[in-house]
Amino acid sequence: MHILNHGSFIGIDRGCLVCTLPDKTEKRLPLCDILAVIIAARGVSFSGESFSRLIENNAVIMHCDSSYKPIGYSIGLHRIVHNEIFETQMNMPPYFRAALWNIILRAKSENQACLLDALCKEHKIWRYLEKSDLAEGNIARHYWKIFFKSFGKNAPKKREYQNAENPINGMLNYCYAVMSALVHRSILIHGLSPVLGIYHRYRFRSAPLVYDLIEPLRPFCDYILLRYHKDNPRMKIETFVKHCAKDLLKARIDISSARKLSLPSAVDFYVSSISKAYKYGDTKYIKLPSLRGVSFEE
Repeated sequence: MHILNHGSFIGIDRGCLVCTLPDKTEKRLPLCDILAVIIAARGVSFSGESFSRLIENNAVIMHCDSSYKPIGYSIGLHRIVHNEIFETQMNMPPYFRAALWNIILRAKSENQACLLDALCKEHKIWRYLEKSDLAEGNIARHYWKIFFKSFGKNAPKKREYQNAENPINGMLNYCYAVMSALVHRSILIHGLSPVLGIYHRYRFRSAPLVYDLIEPLRPFCDYILLRYHKDNPRMKIETFVKHCAKDLLKARIDISSARKLSLPSAVDFYVSSISKAYKYGDTKYIKLPSLRGVSFEE
């Protein structure tokens, strides 16, 4: 759920989260269907019951500043971490860490290749992936050079990760942040500690495991931005915020199952498989989301 109207009030009524707008109109959503609440407006207030019920249901509440940049999360931490899995995370052998990270990076690069294939762009990513030693830095530079050409004269010259001046980079960062909220939620639900990463290391107020596990999901955000650009060449972040929320819910993903899953469910399935791999110390349990065959329910 995205809260986009200034001065909204969030309450609970008969099992539904109710967003009351300043003009007194109401929007409802069953509490059990809510994975995350994204607050992208000023003056939003919650009733005590609505806030606690969201936390009890393992929802993530993400707070944004006036430029729609996420600045924090509200998440229930006190009863989430699974002691057995936490110990495995703490004592992860270097060979297992390396194998896990290689699998995640390859999945990211494969999804980037699938996206460029869908755009009918010539690229070298599949050739990079044939090598045993994955040159992820070279793949990233090659990918962004081709990907950004899709935006014509408005294309940024490079990726900007913080304080982005180009609106395209700003929209990518926003979509990644929303995806991070979904990943963060699933990490906590499945007993993992977000502060114990695979490749990224802990820094003050960071969640390195979120940064690790989001990697294969970034190309899905890139695809959502391209879909938005097709119908909205002026590229305003205010309208992209709404488009991003809708496409994240409409996307249907292949993830090693007989049927496609909604993107939030696929994220949860993916993180659950990572948790299982930690628990048993075996990467064979990992199920990765694939951009190949992704569809959007209209």
